[in-house]
Amino acid sequence: MKTLNLNKILLLISLFLISAVFSTAAEASCRYTDAGLLDVVSGNTDAPVYETSRSARGDQCSDTPDEYEITFYKLGICTASTAANDLSSCQYIVDDAAGVEHVIVAGTSGAMAIPEFAIDPGTYPYMVVVLSNKLGIKHSFTASNSVTGVSSSAGTTCWTSVAGPSSYTNEQFTSPHGATTADGAQLITCGALADSAPAFSYEVINKLTEEACSDSWVANGDYASFGSVGNGTAEVSLLKSTDVFATACTDAAKILWTTTLTTPYVVTTESTWQLNMRTTDSVSIDFDGGDDNNDIMKMGADPVQLYLTVTCLLYTSPSPRD
Repeated sequence: MKTLNLNKILLLISLFLISAVFSTAAEASCRYTDAGLLDVVSGNTDAPVYETSRSARGDQCSDTPDEYEITFYKLGICTASTAANDLSSCQYIVDDAAGVEHVIVAGTSGAMAIPEFAIDPGTYPYMVVVLSNKLGIKHSFTASNSVTGVSSSAGTTCWTSVAGPSSYTNEQFTSPHGATTADGAQLITCGALADSAPAFSYEVINKLTEEACSDSWVANGDYASFGSVGNGTAEVSLLKSTDVFATACTDAAKILWTTTLTTPYVVTTESTWQLNMRTTDSVSIDFDGGDDNNDIMKMGADPVQLYLTVTCLLYTSPSPRD
C-alpha cells in the first residue's frame, strides 16, 4: 500500500540560513547600515560593497531576494544514489515533463501546484531534484550612496529590470533557454525609491566547475561535489533537455541535484511531508569591479537549498481506565 498525500506541499521560506551553493569561491552576505541601507562606498571604486564573511570590501556580496522563480521537473526520494543519472530507484513527489513553476516570495509560505502523489513505505537514503538551470530573481535595494545602472541610470535605489538571461560565467552564447547576454551587460536600473519597479531577471547556470565555457568540462554533466549542505552531502550535474548529461554550456538545460541524506527518510502509511526552501544569500549583487566606475551589473541567481521533512505520525492507544 502506498502513502497518499492529500495535501499540497507547503513551502516555508526561511530567511536565516546558509550559503549559496553554485560558487567556485566563497561568497558573502551583504552588510546593511543600521538604517537598513546597503553599505556602498561613494564614488568610483573596485570594491563598493562590504562582504561580512571576509570582513572586507569587494565587488560582490550575497543577499536574500524579494522573489525567486524556480521550475521543478522532478523531486523524489530514492533507495540508491542518482548521481550517475540513474533514477530507477526513486519515487516522486513531483514528476512533470513540462515543469512546475513556483515563485518564492520572501517571508511567506504557500502551496506548490502539484497533484496528489504516492510513495511506498520504506527507508530512503537519497533525495533527488531535477530543476531548470534558468533561475529568476526579482529584487531591489536602497544603498547608502548612489549607484549607476543600465543606460546610465543612477540613484540610491536599484532594481532588477532586464530579463536577460545572463549566464553564470558572464558569457554570451546560445543556450536551450535562448541567447545569454554579453559580458558587461547591465541588467539593473537605479534611480529614486519612488520609481522602483522590479521585474524578473534570469540567470542560466551553465557551468559547475571552473570559470568559463572554454575550460575543461568534467564528465557526467560537469559533475561537482558540493559537500555538506545541512541535511547531507550534495552532488550536482547539468543535464540536456532530454535528461541525459550535458556536454557543454550550450546544451545545459537542467540541474540534477542528488543529496545523500545524513538521516534517511522513513516513510509509513501515515507520513506527512514538508518542503523547506532556503533563499538566504541566493542572489549575488554584482558590481563591475573596475576602479573607474560604480556600475552595478546584475543580480545573479544561486539555487536555493531544499530540505524535505518526512514525519511519521505515531498512534498511541489510550491507557485503560482503572
